[in-house]
Amino acid sequence: MDGEYNMALKNRFVNDVEKVNEPKHLIVAVKLPTGATEIIHNTEFLQEKIEYYKEKYDDDFRLKTAPAIQIIDYMLI
Repeated sequence: MDGEYNMALKNRFVNDVEKVNEPKHLIVAVKLPTGATEIIHNTEFLQEKIEYYKEKYDDDFRLKTAPAIQIIDYMLI
C-alpha cells in the first residue's frame, strides 16, 4: 500500500470516529508480515480499541512496535 494512501486512511479513521455516534461494530483489515490479511471484528470496548489504534499505529497506520503490521482498511457501523 502507498504511504500517502495510508496516511489519508488514518486521518479518515480519526475523523470518522469523531463523527460516528457510538458505533456498534469496528471492523479492521490488517496486513500481516506474511502478506495475509486478517479481519478483526470488535463489538465490545470499542472506544478503548479506537484509542489503541490511534495511539499504537503511526501516521501510515503501521504498528509502531512492528511496522510490518499495517491497517489497510476499516469500517465503523
